[in-house]
Amino acid sequence: MRSLTLALSIFALVGGLNSAYADETVKPDFIADGEFKVCSDPSFPPLEFFEKAGDKEPVGFDADMVRALAKHWEVRPGFFVTEFTGLLPGLEANRCDAVISGTLITPERTQKLQAVGYLATSNVVIGSSKSTFKMTHLDDLSGQVVAIQSGTNNVKIMNELNAHLAAAGKPQATVQTYPKQSDAIQQLLLGRAVASISQATEYAYRDLLNPGQLQTLYTFPEKQIFGVYIRPIEGNRKALEQALAALRSQGEMKVIAEKWKLPSVSVEQLNP
Repeated sequence: MRSLTLALSIFALVGGLNSAYADETVKPDFIADGEFKVCSDPSFPPLEFFEKAGDKEPVGFDADMVRALAKHWEVRPGFFVTEFTGLLPGLEANRCDAVISGTLITPERTQKLQAVGYLATSNVVIGSSKSTFKMTHLDDLSGQVVAIQSGTNNVKIMNELNAHLAAAGKPQATVQTYPKQSDAIQQLLLGRAVASISQATEYAYRDLLNPGQLQTLYTFPEKQIFGVYIRPIEGNRKALEQALAALRSQGEMKVIAEKWKLPSVSVEQLNP
């Protein structure tokens, strides 16, 4: 009887240790210095932006998620502010631990870096509500002026469209690139461009703040995924995936999404 009791006690002890180990938070090595530092371009509401001039830290969905991840890992959050074109080079140069800044997951970007999805969206072509320009297909941008943010996947979209238009013997679109998406939007409002390409998340927020200024001209059928980019170091991807899963299961991602007027389903259904 004593042997059976001892065996059961040992089994219970080992089982408890295994359970504790399974529940233990896996932490990435890049927070070893006590800080989770993220490269950010705060010009893309509602994901990241400065609420007022002079602010040192951004607000928005991404910024709140950075703080939630830092809290989950029990470290302090930090932001390295740069233009969009400097985000991934900054990560590669070790200026930050991750890029969380409205950056879509693409094959080109994941050749050198790893990415974990956290928010679903779709591309939209937008224009000024005062414009009479209408479109049913991307080809309708033929001969038009299109303002987009430099360094984004939208540059590739327009390059491919212009190659298609040229092959079809149609006039190409005139593409103007700007450092910030807000600059591209300004060109629409000033009447200097007919269209811009952005994400549905950004358009919805801008329309909420300034209703009636913009309109959706075309919605891309494909779903796209914003990703957290990290350097390809063993173990870090697993730690990041675990942390994001924890924020979802605890309902924190849903709370952040609703705070910034994003559909909660966009943080849950990430499969393209």
